[in-house]
Order: sequence, then C-alpha cells, then structure tokens
Amino acid sequence: MVATRERAEPARTTKDFPVFDCDAHVQDPEEIWNFVDSKDWDAVKRSYWKDSRRAVLNGQWQVSGAGQHQYEEHGFYHPGSIAGPGMNKRVMRKLQRMVPLTMEQMDYLNHKGSYYPEPRLRDMDLMGIDQVLIVPTTMLVHLPYVKDIDGARAFARAYNNWLVDYCKAAPERLFGAGVLPLQNAFHATEELKRVKDLKFPVALVRPFDAHGRYPNPLFFDISKPSGRRPTLDGLFKTFEETRVMLGLHTFTMFGEEPRTTLDAPGELVMKTGQDTGRFVDPQTMSFVFEAMTWLSQVLLSGFLDRYPKLKMGIFESNATWMPQLLERCDRLFKLYKNERRQKATRLPSEAFYDQCILAFEGDEELVFRRWNIYENIGIWSSDAYHHDGADAWQAMRAMEKAEVPHPVQAKLLGGNARRMYGIEGKTFVTQEPPPLERPAWFPKEDEAFEKWWEAEANPRRHGRTPATHCHTAAQRTY
Repeated sequence: MVATRERAEPARTTKDFPVFDCDAHVQDPEEIWNFVDSKDWDAVKRSYWKDSRRAVLNGQWQVSGAGQHQYEEHGFYHPGSIAGPGMNKRVMRKLQRMVPLTMEQMDYLNHKGSYYPEPRLRDMDLMGIDQVLIVPTTMLVHLPYVKDIDGARAFARAYNNWLVDYCKAAPERLFGAGVLPLQNAFHATEELKRVKDLKFPVALVRPFDAHGRYPNPLFFDISKPSGRRPTLDGLFKTFEETRVMLGLHTFTMFGEEPRTTLDAPGELVMKTGQDTGRFVDPQTMSFVFEAMTWLSQVLLSGFLDRYPKLKMGIFESNATWMPQLLERCDRLFKLYKNERRQKATRLPSEAFYDQCILAFEGDEELVFRRWNIYENIGIWSSDAYHHDGADAWQAMRAMEKAEVPHPVQAKLLGGNARRMYGIEGKTFVTQEPPPLERPAWFPKEDEAFEKWWEAEANPRRHGRTPATHCHTAAQRTY
C-alpha cells in the first residue's frame, strides 16, 4: 500500500517496504586507530593520526575531525552529529541561532549513533531506516592527502577492519563502504580485493586532485617517462571482477593542508567570493561540482565502455542536475567523437542508465516531480548525522505530496540500492513513532516558530545577527 497517514492523532506515516539508506555517516571514532597493526604504528602516526582532542595529517598539520571538543569552546553543536531522529533543517537552523549552547545542550545534540552501532540502530528504528550503508566523514577529506604510501595502506586496512567489527552489531542492517589507499595503484587494488572478501558492497573514491593525483589515469603519460606511475586501469578492472561498486563520494574542501593548487572544482566558489569581501561557504557547490566534473569525463571519454561491467554510484551530490548534464554530454559525445582516445559505442545517457545510480536527499522536490527519470537510478540518502540530514518519513511525505507512485517510492527508497549492491531487503520498522519528548529549551514548531521561520527564510527580512553565521573553521567543518 502507499505510505499513508493514520486517522488517529498525531498522524503518523506507515510503510510496507524496506528502506535502504545509501549514505549515512560515522564520525570516525578514535576506536578506528585501535585496529592499526602494531608494526604499522609509526607509518600511520606520520600519516593520519587522531585522539580525542585533535587529528594530525602527515605528522604536522592539525586538521578537523577531532570530535565534539573542537566545538565546545564556541558553544556550538557538532554539525556532523546533529541530524538524528525527529530533526529537520528548520529546527537545526533554529539551534544554530541559539549559539552559544551549554555543555548539556551540546551533549544532547551530539547523537551517539554517529559514533557507535547500538545507538545508531535505535535511531534507525525511529527514522524509518531498515538498512544502511556506513560512510566515513572527515577521513574522506584527509586520507587522499596522506603522503606516506605505507601509512595510507595501513590506515585503510585499519579502517576497513574496524568497519567489519562495527557492522557485526547487526549484519542484516549495517553494511560498510570500504576505503582504498589511492596513493599507490597496487596497494589500492590489493585492498579492493580485501574489501570484496570483507563483503562490503561499495569501495569509496573521492573524485578530486589531491597531490596532483586525480583518480582516473588509465594510460601512461609518454611525455614524462621518468615519472611514470602505475595507472588505475588495473584497479577499475578489479572493480569489474569483484563486482564491488565504485562509490564516488564528494565532499567540501577544508583547506587545512598548505597547498598551492586548486584541487577541487568546488573551491572556485569560495575563491571568487573571497575577493568581494563576502564569505562564500565552499559547501555551496563543492559536492555538485565534484560529481559533475568526474561524470563528464567518464561519460565523454568512453570510460564506461572500457569497463562495461563496472557499477558506479555517485553519493552526497544531490540529483537534480543529472538530466541536464546527460543531455549536454550526449550532444558533445557526437560533436567531439574524433577526439576520444577510448572507443565508445553508447551515448553517455545510455551508459549512465546501464551502469550508474545517483543519490538524492528527501527534500529534492524536482526529483520527485520528475520521478520517471530517476525511477531506476535514484537512491535515497539520509546524510545523517550531518546538519542537512533528514529521516525516511520526511522523504515519504514529500513523495506523497508529489504523487510519486508507490512502486516507484519502494525503488527510490531502497529497491534500486539493494539491486546494485546485491543485498536482500529486510523490513524492521513499519510505522513512524510518536514525536520525541524534548527538553524545555529545544525549539518547538509552534505558531511562534512558524513566524520566526517566515522571517528567517526571507533574505530581505532576517538580516544578519551575531549568531547568524559561523565564522570559525571549527564551526564550518564536520
């Protein structure tokens, strides 16, 4: 049956299909480093090391990711741990205006499910999520910048071993996305084979140019014979052989490692905005630009025809831009066919629909209104516990409002992801729970709240207040 509302008050949504959350984050807890083999401690310490108060990259740069401590001095909630059960973007916006918060308030908002499996499972029940793909957070930013190839390999092994242990808490509900040490093609290929043995359905790659190593070299550069490095052709062939999905997970740029190059296309937004005297957050377009840049190269180069059995998923990048990009790539594919180095027989749109899936979030109304385009390729992500995350119930209500057919809802909210991952769907929760009891200080969505939101959402009314914007690096990052 279609997701419905009960007549009894308060109205609650129900479902009769299993929901798979294709992109939910873990806050890289310190326990990961307990899985580093003793013989690799020195290599990992000089690469990427973290304790409860700080994270250090390449033995010298202190970077984000040390947990709640980096926010406490500002009285700010942890934006990578806030979006749990019953949260929505309006409430989280109101909480942002309440800075500074007390220690008790910050602890309440720092959902423990963003660190540990048992509280996550309780939150999943409340959020209408039956199964989930576990994805790391700040490590996605920092790991590509590790210089020591042995340290990168050892850390990737430690993280993947920790993730196996994490998912053991509920093997029918928790599924891991492994990481690869792309600093060395051979190491990455070896770890991908191990990812397959660990039964992870996805291995993650971030599509940006850390250390001048964009993750797509297929051929040797004959103009630089002395600097030839192994290409990633063998890695992509191993993705085909293992049937592990290549997961492209984009992110924002923190800029915490001194560098002279522009490594990610999303940085252009921040760079051009700085000269005007106005702060432009790199998150505005960084996720989307990274995905579009990678996908344009993949579709126009014939990459997917070179690896016809490759499965690829694009995460954390929204989805409304995809139809326009495919249409443009189809035109350019024909126009520049003589410039392609790699033989290609399918139009970009055909290759994409054959081999790819694309994540969307629960408030992307254009996806729901054009559901026929996304019916077989769209996969829903909560993006919990990040500050723009939301639960499955909210996504269902948005789909109902857009009149998305029930069978299509079932595909978008889990069927497509499970098909590509090769996972059996199982239902553990069928009804939205009653509203949670909240502390007295927690924002209430009453009449006064609605008036506040009307002003807040109007750029000509809400203006700038002392608590309106986050100016410190600690407040901007996850």
